[in-house]
Amino acid sequence: MKKTIAFLLAFLLVFTCFIPVHATELDDNEEATTEHPETTEYPDDPTRQPDLVANSAIIMDASTGKILFEKNAHEKKYPASITKIMTTLLALEANVDFNEVITMSENSIWGVERDSTLIGLDVGEKVTMGDLMFATMVKSANECAYAVAEYVGGDIENFATMMNNKAAELGCENTHFVTPNGLHDDEHYTTAYDMALITREALKYDQFRELSSTLSYTVPETNLADETRPLWNGNQMINPSKAAYYEYCEGGKTGYTTKANNTLMTYAKKDGLELICIIMDCDGNLRAYSDTRALYNYCFNNYMYYYPLADFSFDAATEDEEVSNSILTNYYSSLNHDMMDLLVDKNYSILVNKNIDTSDIVKDVTLYDQAQDNILGEINFYYADELIGTTQIKSSTPLLSSKMLEKEEKTASDGKVGAILKKVLFIIICVVLVLLILFILYLIITAISRSLKRGQRRRNYRRQRRRRRHSNDYYF
Repeated sequence: MKKTIAFLLAFLLVFTCFIPVHATELDDNEEATTEHPETTEYPDDPTRQPDLVANSAIIMDASTGKILFEKNAHEKKYPASITKIMTTLLALEANVDFNEVITMSENSIWGVERDSTLIGLDVGEKVTMGDLMFATMVKSANECAYAVAEYVGGDIENFATMMNNKAAELGCENTHFVTPNGLHDDEHYTTAYDMALITREALKYDQFRELSSTLSYTVPETNLADETRPLWNGNQMINPSKAAYYEYCEGGKTGYTTKANNTLMTYAKKDGLELICIIMDCDGNLRAYSDTRALYNYCFNNYMYYYPLADFSFDAATEDEEVSNSILTNYYSSLNHDMMDLLVDKNYSILVNKNIDTSDIVKDVTLYDQAQDNILGEINFYYADELIGTTQIKSSTPLLSSKMLEKEEKTASDGKVGAILKKVLFIIICVVLVLLILFILYLIITAISRSLKRGQRRRNYRRQRRRRRHSNDYYF
C-alpha cells in the first residue's frame, strides 16, 4: 500500500511539471502566495516613495512621457495578458471595422490552450470584430485576441513581426513578442518602460480608452450559440463594488501567468494630470493593485502641471529681461508690413515637483530672424540651469510665412534677374569690344593696304615715265 501511495505521489509530482503555463486571470481574491511583504506607503512623509511588492514598475506622464517613478523599469519580464494592449493597438491602427462579421478559424480556437481564459467560441462561429475587441480587453479572452491578430496580420507569425516592428518604432529596446495574447513563451518578453511607451501610444485612440475602461460587455447570440455571453472586466480598480477601486483610475488591463506573476496596466487622471502605471512580476493581484494605488498617491501628491504662460505678455517679458522693444521693432520692420500680435499657448504646461518654487523658473524668449512655417520664435524654460520645457511663438496673422516666402522668393527672383542682366551686359560689352577691335584692325589694315597701293601706283608711274623718256631719246 505504501509503495502504491509513493508511486502515485511521484506520478503527480512529475505530472505537475508538465502542466502548461496559461494567461489565465486570477479570481478577485486569489493570491499567488499567502505570505509576502505588503505595499508600504508613508502618509507622514508624502515625499517619500512607497515600497512596492512588484519587482518592476513605472509611472509615466501620459502627456509628456516623463518618468516620475521607476523600479527595474528596463528589466525584461514576461507581460502575460497586458500583451493584448499591443494587439489592440495594431488593430486600431489598421482601422478595423467593429461591425464586420468574423468567422472563427480552427487555428484561433485550437491554437490556444483550452483551459486558459476564453469566452467559449467555437470553430465556424460568427461574431463581430467589436465583439472580439471587447472580449480581448474586457475578459482577456485568448481565442479572441488570436482571431484579431489573424485578421490583421494574416497569420500569427506575421502579426508577431508587426508587433515587434511597432515596438521598435515606439522606442522599445527590450521587447520581443511571439503571441498576440500573452500565453507564455520564453522568447515573449518586454519591460515596464516599454509597456508604458506602448500604452501611451494606445491612449491616443479614443476606442482604446473605451475598450480598456468598459466594466462589462455582452456578446450577443451567434450562429452557434443561442444565449448571450456577459463579460466582466477583471480590473478591480475601475469597479466601484471592489475593495481595490480607485476613483481616479480610468481604465487598464490585467495579466497573469505562473511565470509572469501578476502584471497590470492602468491609467489615472487627477487635476488634469494623467499618469500611466505599469506593474510587472508582482506576487499577488491584490498587491498589484495596492502597489498601483501607492504610486498614484505618491505622484499626485508630489507632481503638478505648472502653466508658466497663463499671464504672460511680451511687454512684461521684455521689461523683466531688460530687453528693448527695438527687438520687435527691428523684427517687424524687416518684414515690411504692419505690426502684428505674437501668440503663445497660454495653456502650455510643464510637469514639476510641487516642492519647487516656480518663481525660480526662468523664461528665455527668442525671436527668429525669419519665420519658419509661421513660427516666429520660442520660449525656453529653465530651472536650476536645466532646460525643463520649450514652446513656440506664433503670429495671429494668417499666412505670415507665405508672405515672407513670397517676399523671399521675389527677392531671390529679382536677384536672379539682376545676375542674368549683368551676365548679358557683360557679354554685350565683350562683343562690342571685340567688334570695335576688329573694326580698328580693319581700318588699320585698310589704311595699310591703301598706302601700299598708292606706293605701288607711284612706282608704276615712275617706271612709265622712264620708259617714255627712253623711247623719245631713241627716236630723236
